[in-house]
Amino acid sequence: MTAWNDFVKKIYHEGHDSDSSYSFKQALKDASSRKNEMGKPNLAMGVKSKKISRTRKSRKSKKSRKTRKNRSRRHRK
Repeated sequence: MTAWNDFVKKIYHEGHDSDSSYSFKQALKDASSRKNEMGKPNLAMGVKSKKISRTRKSRKSKKSRKTRKNRSRRHRK
């Protein structure tokens, strides 16, 4: 769960304990106005790490790639 979800859940339980008709929708509204109580987010939870994209190298050797280029040149003439 993210820090936001935990915070809303905490507010819902506080509100529901005092009033049984307290809804989750109302908890979301109350949590939005009480965001500053949430504090700093825990870096271990809810934050995704940056994904590094890498290109794949060809499995063919340089030699076979060169011969392939030469073949296509021969057929052009």
